[in-house]
Amino acid sequence: MHLSFDVFCEVVKNSNGTNAERALAVLWYFDHQQPGIAKTAGQLTKVLGDHHIGTPNQTALADAIRKTKLANESKGGFSLKPGSRKIIRDWLPDLDGVQPTTDHASAYLPEPIWKSTRGYIEEVCRELNGSFHHGYYNAAAVMLRRLLETLIIEVYEHLNRDIEIKDGGGNYLMLSDLAERVCGENGHKGINLGRDSKKALKEARSLGNWSAHARRFLTHAGDLTRFQAGMRLLVQELVQIADLVRRKT
Repeated sequence: MHLSFDVFCEVVKNSNGTNAERALAVLWYFDHQQPGIAKTAGQLTKVLGDHHIGTPNQTALADAIRKTKLANESKGGFSLKPGSRKIIRDWLPDLDGVQPTTDHASAYLPEPIWKSTRGYIEEVCRELNGSFHHGYYNAAAVMLRRLLETLIIEVYEHLNRDIEIKDGGGNYLMLSDLAERVCGENGHKGINLGRDSKKALKEARSLGNWSAHARRFLTHAGDLTRFQAGMRLLVQELVQIADLVRRKT
């Protein structure tokens, strides 16, 4: 999210929401930055007061939040229920730089596959899932193409074989040629991918070529769902081969 918290608070202040709705909107902002975060009624009351959004009583605010049934309550405070994020987002006007709500845990590429890899990879996956979820299938196909190109490059760099996927000028090849090398076609060495992953990559290569170069071609949901299971497996394998998952210390 590119919107600063101060600017967001101004948006909330100008809304017609109740104190509970404003507090939940603030919690939504924090949750957007750190999914699952919990804030106590006292913390939310302080935020509302510090930013002149409202001056609720802490106990009354807690009771009002409970009555909305949009948040879970624990010792750590209130955290948003999975289904409440879209409801709260709909309370707010259009916000520049705020991505639409998408459940990445069950999206086209589930979050556990790509979480804790690299920031730029995670952002591409979020945009891919968001595009697919909201019906922008051409955009989803383009983001899938970019994701696969990125992951394949990461694999070859990790294996110290990046020279195999560069042209004469030292530039990395595009997906069509990358897929040929990964799958070991036309005499190339290839990498240790499973049969289903290779099949999904070849299908994605064709879709990527049509999306990028066929000006009358429009991607439909079925074009992407046809190899969705194989794509999940392919991405997971590439992430593992490239050793991209950050280890907890």
